[in-house]
Amino acid sequence: MAVAGINRPDAGFAVRPPEPSTTDSVQLFDCSHDPGEIGIAWRAWDFGDGSSGVGASPVHRYTQEGRYTVTLTLATFDGRVGSATQVIDVRRRA
Repeated sequence: MAVAGINRPDAGFAVRPPEPSTTDSVQLFDCSHDPGEIGIAWRAWDFGDGSSGVGASPVHRYTQEGRYTVTLTLATFDGRVGSATQVIDVRRRA
């Protein structure tokens, strides 16, 4: 059950490298913040290519060039949920 009056977590993440190619391993870094200071219980990632992952900083490799929408969904220990999305442009190996 969510605590009354506390906002949902502020979800956000960083991507390295910011402009990956099909030969790069993409590292995702959770930069989320829980304003209620209860703590983040779990993180789920949708990489936008049919694959998914869990954890604070998963690694993923895209095998095809294209634009992929990555979504991070997370929940706090008291049940509040937040999410963030970013588009990653993956280029063909140079």
